[in-house]
Amino acid sequence: MSTESPLKLTNRDLTINTNEFDAEGLESKIQGRLRYYYSRRLFVQSVNYDPDEEYLSATVGITYPQDVSDSREQENVLKMVNIGDVQTLTATAVGNNYYKFNLPSRADLYSEYQDQHEEMLDDLDWSMAKAIYSRVYQLNPVRNQLNSIVQIVDWVRREDDLTLEDIDDAQTNENTHDYIQALEDLGFLRVKENTVHHGRKIDSADLQNLSHEEFRKQVIGDIVVDGYYLLRKELELMMLNHFPIFANSYYISAFRRGKPDLWLTVEDVMENLKTEYDRDEGRLAVEDKLRDLARVGVVEFENGEVSGHPDIYREVQQDAPIIG
Repeated sequence: MSTESPLKLTNRDLTINTNEFDAEGLESKIQGRLRYYYSRRLFVQSVNYDPDEEYLSATVGITYPQDVSDSREQENVLKMVNIGDVQTLTATAVGNNYYKFNLPSRADLYSEYQDQHEEMLDDLDWSMAKAIYSRVYQLNPVRNQLNSIVQIVDWVRREDDLTLEDIDDAQTNENTHDYIQALEDLGFLRVKENTVHHGRKIDSADLQNLSHEEFRKQVIGDIVVDGYYLLRKELELMMLNHFPIFANSYYISAFRRGKPDLWLTVEDVMENLKTEYDRDEGRLAVEDKLRDLARVGVVEFENGEVSGHPDIYREVQQDAPIIG
């Protein structure tokens, strides 16, 4: 057996002799040394070692604690949240069963974690948006921001031979052409030469014999579901994820606790907004949002405490990403 140390860590190079460890020991040792270099919050999710191919890699994640205690119970409950698939570190074979990892900087690894965490939240917010759009559509801030899109849908449904100029003249919105293009890309409109027609998705909703308000709710809901990322990120309709973020600042604790009737204080929700979304929101503003969400049945809110709605919990949970 070699008398050399099987592990060497200098600067950002980790060199390991794989011949010194079994599979479990290899993962444990890699994790220990990576934690020594980076943080005790790092964990090794998996190790892939193929000696025939001289291949060694370690996929790592970041863990952090979250208080998921129920504000109406005496027991304090702490949940360790694991954000996986942050980065896969690949080693280079350097001979005699030695492999060398050239480790990224702490800043680079943390940046990868932030990207993975943000992607998880984006997916969770989209799941929430799909579940609550028909409820939050009743709220004025949402209606106001979607008003231009609602107008275009109404006009084209009513008159199937409108020109682009007709719609431009009727709207004083610099984004009108972008909205029309987005609705065409999503299948709600067809633009032929200079004329705008309703597309197959509006036709499909028309076949359901809905009232005017029900039709609006159905089509706008479909637009939100199909075009959430397009409308929010490219057309900057940020109200689409405004209420989902506030809703998830409660529900993320409920999901991690596995308790749909979990009660949190307003301060707990504020802490989740800060920890998960990096948003500093004042208590009065957060209370206003929670009252709005309670008014349309997304949460329950009473005496400065918030709890979930079982239907919302079930619907989002079925479609939600792994949130640690």
